Amino acid sequence: MKGQREKRKLEPREKDITKSIRDLLKQLGIFHFKHWGGPMSEKGIPDILGIWQGRMLGIEVKRPSGKVSPEQEAFMLRINEAGGLAFVAHSVKDVIENLGIKDRFLV
Repeated sequence: MKGQREKRKLEPREKDITKSIRDLLKQLGIFHFKHWGGPMSEKGIPDILGIWQGRMLGIEVKRPSGKVSPEQEAFMLRINEAGGLAFVAHSVKDVIENLGIKDRFLV
């Protein structure tokens, strides 16, 4: 248990990953916003919502060891089935890959 806790301490915080992803989206000119869940909010809504190439975009941000809840999985599935693009991102690299824009970067 202690080893897992130590490993988790070394991981980037979710808020830092979110900031890096939002910085990338801003640089690319992608309309988006951070969703702040609350007691009146529907469960499972992705952390970042936006529009990518005319499609709804949903990005659920997690630490590398983070797990997606069943509600989050279901919400992302609904977005994807409706023609949008929703995925889990543990890093900026995940966003670049899921948006299919690797050719714009020296990754």
